[in-house]
Amino acid sequence: MTKIVDPTPQQRPLRVLVVDDAPDIRALLRAMLGDRADVLVLEASGGEEALRLAAAEPPDLAVVDQNMPGMDGVTTTRELKALFSDLEVVAFTAVPGAERQFAQAGATHHFLKDRFGDLVGFISERAEAGNGR
Repeated sequence: MTKIVDPTPQQRPLRVLVVDDAPDIRALLRAMLGDRADVLVLEASGGEEALRLAAAEPPDLAVVDQNMPGMDGVTTTRELKALFSDLEVVAFTAVPGAERQFAQAGATHHFLKDRFGDLVGFISERAEAGNGR
């Protein structure tokens, strides 16, 4: 019996959970990453929704806003890391100054919202590295 081996096995896309209460921010990120077959964008409008979604569909990377109604971004980061210790979480905020709080909660990077390209580049690098497991 001959076994056929696919020389380029398809890797599943990098699952990126975007947690932001601003629908336009989520839409812009989705649009900027939409042409990439190696990235799947999941969206949550707040921390509580992010935790429910992550429990049902574990992401590979979470992008978390700081100021949201209900659970703030630092608490969301801490809770996501408690659920999935190997989950990479990055902060995506409108103002500088929260880097230390996010880092203490488990975030690995901090991006400012006026630098969308930096975040998109970071996500693209992760996808190209095959972090979609």
